[in-house]
Amino acid sequence: MNIQTILDGLPGLSKTSASHLYEGCVVCLARHNHSYKGTQLALQGDATEEISLAWNNIFDDQLDRTWADQFYATEHGAVCLAILIALRLTDYTIVEKSARKNGFDYWLGKKDDILFQRKARLEISGIFKGKESDMLARHKVKIKQTNPSDNLLLPAYVGIVEFSKPMAIFGVKK
Repeated sequence: MNIQTILDGLPGLSKTSASHLYEGCVVCLARHNHSYKGTQLALQGDATEEISLAWNNIFDDQLDRTWADQFYATEHGAVCLAILIALRLTDYTIVEKSARKNGFDYWLGKKDDILFQRKARLEISGIFKGKESDMLARHKVKIKQTNPSDNLLLPAYVGIVEFSKPMAIFGVKK
């Protein structure tokens, strides 16, 4: 999966915002010395597979200083990867950023729907360095976080990304 495909933007994600997410992702991967020519991401959840990640080697001192706040970099880098995983595994695309306090991060709409109606929810979280148990615990928290919007009767997807291995959990709330 070529991470830089996010740079094309999406219906609800401008190219500029996509570039910001991409930089955060590259910083997190580079700080763990992952190879931009092909690093394996272990995916669990609705699908179990090894995904080969590739990206342009844009990491340098300036980018490192720009993203000095590791929490911020991790949050945005995780959004980048979780969006790409959502595009890979579902029939949805990003149509809009959710307002705060909704319990999820993005509205999803069908890829082939010109009207980009809100058809599903996506909640994302990132961990810079953690264990599988940390990811599973975070996944439970994020599933619960979507509860206030369950009255919408729309599927809720949750994506958790960990950068040191790297690995991800992605799936629809059951």
